Amino acid sequence: MNDVLVVSAEEFPKERGRSETKLGNLVADLSLKVANKLYRPSDNDSIDFCLLNFGGLRTSLPKGEITRGKVFELMPFENELVVLTITNDSVNALINYLIRTGGQPVSGVKMGIDEFGDTETQLGNPHKSKKKYKILTSDYLANGGDKMNFFLDPMNTESVGIKLRDAIIQYCISENKKGNKLVSNLNGRITFE
Repeated sequence: MNDVLVVSAEEFPKERGRSETKLGNLVADLSLKVANKLYRPSDNDSIDFCLLNFGGLRTSLPKGEITRGKVFELMPFENELVVLTITNDSVNALINYLIRTGGQPVSGVKMGIDEFGDTETQLGNPHKSKKKYKILTSDYLANGGDKMNFFLDPMNTESVGIKLRDAIIQYCISENKKGNKLVSNLNGRITFE
């Protein structure tokens, strides 16, 4: 548990009540990156975007050395990464959920909500009109955890074959081998204007 996996260039505080956080962006981005390497779709469609939840991230990550034990503190659950295929109606319910909750960790999606409640959303490939979407999430959320009821009746469920915590560990080790430090940024994935 004391093995150093990677060095973090900055602190990633656990925060709630914000539309996006550096910690949420980091975990959603790395989940999507790892899943894209492991995922073998039952059809030819790739993952459109990732949705996780702030409640699943249990602690901050410090600036400096990140140990295996710290990753276990961050993600103490045995959550598996899964890909759900859902309808356009379910995606609309997902968007409404993000509006109601003020945001959650996402990757591959950009959404702006103006003062009148109008939403401009870019999901996955903006050039493709779709009737179904593939969403990367955890099995806990796929089963309706954190009131994500829009996931309860998917068209298809596929396992990625890795726990979320193991994806974090794998990503940290990979970045360290490349000589990279852990970094993230806020880039307006979900904005309220």
